[in-house]
Amino acid sequence: MTTTPELSREERDAAMVERYADGETLDAIGQSFGVTRERVRQIIAKVGGTSAEESRKSRLVSREAAASAARNAFMAEYGDLARQMAKRGVTRPEAIDKLKALFPMMDAELAEDALRTSSIVFDKSQMDDIFSKEVLAAGVWYLLGSDLGLAPDREWAAINIELSLITELRAVLESAEATAEDVSTILGVIGAAQKHIAENPGASITTSRYHQLRGELITALGLVSRQGAFLWPPTGQTLMKRFGGWNECLVAMGIGTATKGRPKGLVKFNREDYDQAVSDYCLFASETGAKSTIIGYDAWVKTEIIGGQKRPSGASLRNFYGSWSDALRAVQG
Repeated sequence: MTTTPELSREERDAAMVERYADGETLDAIGQSFGVTRERVRQIIAKVGGTSAEESRKSRLVSREAAASAARNAFMAEYGDLARQMAKRGVTRPEAIDKLKALFPMMDAELAEDALRTSSIVFDKSQMDDIFSKEVLAAGVWYLLGSDLGLAPDREWAAINIELSLITELRAVLESAEATAEDVSTILGVIGAAQKHIAENPGASITTSRYHQLRGELITALGLVSRQGAFLWPPTGQTLMKRFGGWNECLVAMGIGTATKGRPKGLVKFNREDYDQAVSDYCLFASETGAKSTIIGYDAWVKTEIIGGQKRPSGASLRNFYGSWSDALRAVQG
């Protein structure tokens, strides 16, 4: 039905051209003037208006502007709450569920879009809580055995490894499509490593060597979990977070510490130094339009050192906070 009868034909044609240039669809324009979309297309083509591609781009720009405005409105209302939850280790889905329960009128899809594109750093998963400490430690035993070049000792493992550990670890490996032979070999190497430490208490493994061997294992076995990531052996950051540090992890397992070193870098830098470094870098990244990453942080530290300002390294940050994500969560407002 025509909604603009007061317009002359020339005015109507001009209005069609203008609305199409603004990104409105042919169907919407046709319904407004009581004509078919094909008639609108013919009129625009005759007048020499915007092409279909240009109109599509205009629609995309308009949609993104509307989406951006909606995201900004959401963050203005719920952003502070989301940041506080993130600092407590809440994941993004958990934050959305909590907000939806407490504010029923909130749009969950908008919340996902706004929080996903925001600068808030949520705990992406709770990987450190997925496994028992025994299964986490089994990753260290396995890579220590691999580092020492030990052959699988299935007999020792059968006698000494608890069934609960075997059952949990087998489920983890099978979820990553490990074969029965892979599981048998890994359990055997774990047994061999435990036997070796009992006879050679001075043997150990450094965190850097652990990281290297973990990467080689994942590549060699081609293991990928159904979630798209290989979670076992755990990352060094997960182990340090769960046990309180790398050496603390080794001590808890009865393995000699690889190095003594200073605890978590606190001799050279204090807590305020770490927090200030992360905050200053995040401000720098925001002002330059860059994403806050650990690689970017290390590059920034180099420029700071050249300028005479000492800052803790990225490795020190990971050791102190547990992970880069934890460092960002610790300082976000």
